[in-house]
Amino acid sequence: METTRSTPETTRSDTGTVRSPAVVATLSALLLLAASIVGQIAAGADYPTVPPGLVIPLVAAALLVWRTNRGTTGLALGIGLFIGTGAILTPNTGDHLSSGDTALIASTAAELVALATLVIAGAAATLARKGARH
Repeated sequence: METTRSTPETTRSDTGTVRSPAVVATLSALLLLAASIVGQIAAGADYPTVPPGLVIPLVAAALLVWRTNRGTTGLALGIGLFIGTGAILTPNTGDHLSSGDTALIASTAAELVALATLVIAGAAATLARKGARH
C-alpha cells in the first residue's frame, strides 16, 4: 500500500515520486473536469457518444501521472485553454446555467471551476518545471 507524505513544498509518495502542489492541483482539475462532463451527461446534456471533453482530460491526467515534466504540464495548460475557450464561446454553457436543472447547473459550474483551476495551476506547474531537472 502506498502512503503519501506532504510538506509545504511537495507531495511525496513512498514510490519516490515528488509532485509540487501546482502539479497536484493540475491533476485534480483534470479529474474534476472529466467528472463534470459525466455529471452533465447524467443530467441530460447533449454530448457525442465519445465526448472529447471527457476523454482528453483523462488522457492528459494519465500522461501527467506517468511523466511529470514541462511537456505534460504544458499540455494540461493547453487543454484548459482550449476547452475553456470552447466553453466560453459556445452557447451551451449559458444554456446549461440558465436551464433551471440543478444537476446541470452544478456540473456546469464545476466544469468552469475546473477549467479556471486547470489554467492557473497548469501555468504555475509549467513555469515551475522550467528550472527543474527531471
